[in-house]
Amino acid sequence: MKCFKNMLFAGLVCCGITATATSCRENEFGEVDLDIPEDSYTPVDAKYVFASHCAMFSDDDFARVKKSLDDGTAPQAVKDEFQNLKNSKYTLLPYTPNPVAVLVRGDATGTGVDKENAHYAMEDAAAAYQMGILWRLTGDSRYADNAVKILDEWAKICTKITSNDAHQVLVAGAQGATFANAAGILANYSGWNATQQAVFKKWITDVFAPVNRKFLDTHTGSNVCADHYWSNWDLVNMASYLSIGVLTENSDMVNYVVNYFYQGVGNGCIKKLIRGTHSDPLGTGETICQNQESGRDQAHSAMSVGVTANICQMAWTLYQSNPTVKELDFFAANDNAIMKMGEYVALFNLRNGNDNKNASGSWLVSTSQMPFEKFEYCINCSCRDKNHGAIHTQAADEQRGSIRPGWEILLAHYKNVSGHKYIEQMANKIRPEGGSGEPEMRYGDNSGAFDQLGWCTLMLYQ
Repeated sequence: MKCFKNMLFAGLVCCGITATATSCRENEFGEVDLDIPEDSYTPVDAKYVFASHCAMFSDDDFARVKKSLDDGTAPQAVKDEFQNLKNSKYTLLPYTPNPVAVLVRGDATGTGVDKENAHYAMEDAAAAYQMGILWRLTGDSRYADNAVKILDEWAKICTKITSNDAHQVLVAGAQGATFANAAGILANYSGWNATQQAVFKKWITDVFAPVNRKFLDTHTGSNVCADHYWSNWDLVNMASYLSIGVLTENSDMVNYVVNYFYQGVGNGCIKKLIRGTHSDPLGTGETICQNQESGRDQAHSAMSVGVTANICQMAWTLYQSNPTVKELDFFAANDNAIMKMGEYVALFNLRNGNDNKNASGSWLVSTSQMPFEKFEYCINCSCRDKNHGAIHTQAADEQRGSIRPGWEILLAHYKNVSGHKYIEQMANKIRPEGGSGEPEMRYGDNSGAFDQLGWCTLMLYQ
């Protein structure tokens, strides 16, 4: 077995990975073999050290970035994204939150007296997260105070997540992860006392986490098969459940997501997230991996990559303080399969223009050139409704060229590993990648802009 060495430098989480991409690592923690045969997988049952309550980033990450901004050594792209974050519509002070008692997504006509209102949670969670980052990087308590106000008011007022269809699980996932990470960033703020934090943790554990877990366990019940929901449905709920587990120091919740990533029944499991392995059609000799949603449309395919990157980053941050739990290195799993999936999606969606919206120029590869393994979605399955299945025979042109934040995460981890050519091109093109509310509004203002946390040029680019 060939190995690569990943030198982990103190305070520089996500820095260099050296040599070539393979399925085992030798690092300061010893050699880690991440080729885990299906029939020999032993479920993880660890008790974790929680060095940071923020799942995405460690205290060392925030200290490193703050120092580079303060002393002027930060790369210009980091400085630019820092300014963009300060100009985000969700960090302009004062920001007034809009909590709702019953959070509804997936019901335009109304469930009883409640109608679609999920956008309030999308905006407020993003605002709390973004202002939390700014507080950590500037020391300006006004950002922390406003973010705490958002979290406290939601915990006080919101009691339920619902809808008349399954879409409630999407807001429970995407916004659960954002709320939890925002709270983790603010956990050390002296202006948010222990009683307030306990109320928030109970709220997110009681209101969001059960929806996440029930979906991952049952996928809404006996009328659908485990493969019925596209990968992004699993992924946002995995992200939320993991984030809440870190925030509340619940090892059982973390173990659940780790084991689901490797052996889960739904499409968020790495074995189902990857739906084909191919050679790069442009002749680089590299291996690329087909995404479960590549035959559906490219906006969802890009979302799947972005949310997966967030989950991998969260697991990686926890890995730094729990080096004996090798399974936390999702990035290295199955011979760097996540990198290869990113390569596939980036290659098919890249244009050769120079604009950071990826809107100009010609495609790097034609649809007919793009390798694709036939994918049968819910064909002859156990779902009660037999009319929703689809057979995909090629990567879909629909919404091709779509971008989502998350590429910076993948580049930070794979930048010295062979086989990241298209990830790097995509990250370079959209840098600074920003996120919801950025001045350029590249990600729009609908729900898709809030699926990923964003702002990783600021936190990870070096």
